[in-house]
Amino acid sequence: MAASGSRRHLSVVPDQPVIDRPSQRSGRLDVVSYHLRIELDDVSPTIWRQFVVPSNLRLNQLHPVLQTVMGWYDSHLHAWVGGEPPASERYEMQESIDEGFADEDDELCEDDIRLDQVLVQPGDQLSYAYDFGDGWDHTIVLEQIRAGDPEPKTQCLAGARACPPENSGGPGGYANLLRVLADPSHPEHHDASEWVGSGFSPESFDPAVVNASLGGHEAVRAHGPVSDSAFAELLRHMPPRAAPQVYSMLERAHLTQRSGDYLVAQEAVTLHLRWFLQRIGPDGITLTKAGHLPPAVVAEARELPGFDGWPSTNNRENDQRPVHLLHMYTKTLGLARKYKGKLVQTKLGAEFSGSSRGMWSHLLNRLPLGADRVEREAGYLVLLALAAGASPEERQTVVAEGLAALGWRASDKTVVEGLEAYWIARPTIEFLMLTGAIGEGYGVHDTRDPEWGRLLARMVLSM
Repeated sequence: MAASGSRRHLSVVPDQPVIDRPSQRSGRLDVVSYHLRIELDDVSPTIWRQFVVPSNLRLNQLHPVLQTVMGWYDSHLHAWVGGEPPASERYEMQESIDEGFADEDDELCEDDIRLDQVLVQPGDQLSYAYDFGDGWDHTIVLEQIRAGDPEPKTQCLAGARACPPENSGGPGGYANLLRVLADPSHPEHHDASEWVGSGFSPESFDPAVVNASLGGHEAVRAHGPVSDSAFAELLRHMPPRAAPQVYSMLERAHLTQRSGDYLVAQEAVTLHLRWFLQRIGPDGITLTKAGHLPPAVVAEARELPGFDGWPSTNNRENDQRPVHLLHMYTKTLGLARKYKGKLVQTKLGAEFSGSSRGMWSHLLNRLPLGADRVEREAGYLVLLALAAGASPEERQTVVAEGLAALGWRASDKTVVEGLEAYWIARPTIEFLMLTGAIGEGYGVHDTRDPEWGRLLARMVLSM
């Protein structure tokens, strides 16, 4: 039978080509060593590095490695482009997505993309853009894949020439800067030399220096906190080369360790607070006209472990620092409040007065303490030093170094050092002293930190 007229006009439509986008690949099942080369685009002579990373890194984990390998200071936004057109995709920072800086069609987060999804075989390329104002573009090439390495580690193998200074104006601005620096007679030579500093040499590069900093990234990967913890976020803003002692504490802190006598820790750290809440009771404590605890309650509190060593024998709250801190922290932690001349339990306080486990969970979520961000960040550094079993002197160094690496400065723009930097964490330090979690507490004769104090610190840093 002859075909109908309508059928004569039908034809087979070819299938649309299937585009294999990098983000749709599953990645490797095994973890191998990726040998990469990164080159700074549009800069002559070429600035390049060869380095090794594990193939299973996510792009947000590769970012700090690139910053360290190149020599940047992670002061600006960045993004990635993987694949060749039309299959290329852009991967953004979570911050760029949250703030609306990324295009709606390009909102693929770097946190969700593994390196072995975008670089599959030798010769594959990945673009990395840093500082959208200056416009520093980098090309990353997968040069070699090595399987069978027992533990693939991040390591810089070779490279050439120093990284341009931050904010030097991109490739064009940097080329001009080099011309000015090379010409002592140039009218801008003096200012340019002061700006880059005496330590800057365009031709210098030392892989050993880079590898010392990369050790910090390895420490985070092998010994650091879980990636979505608040402390992990703090570390992401602290370049390892600017805080080597902070990163050296990670291996000693054993943040990935989950064993320990939690019952002892719970009972010890909550002892004083639970006693005080029970002493407040359902009826509350009538305060003095000045808002202090009455002498009879102060006298009772002085019998608590660690409080009996305070030198004053007076039963006024102002003369008994540990008792005053107990009063203050109970309110700070939302466990008690002043009401009509009395100190009364809050709903939380009533709930936790007989529950060391509930109080423990509450403290893990509230520590470190502080009204200001700098106090809390200093508190995290104190807790890291405590978890690592650092000496009091090491604690001071770690806090000062960490705050400087995070960019904190005094009002006169100078770096805060030593004991002055350490006591920025005073809200956290005095709470640890109050509970006996650190050996330099009140009335403590053995200055060694208790093991349960280190366990408390590890748990807080992993939250």
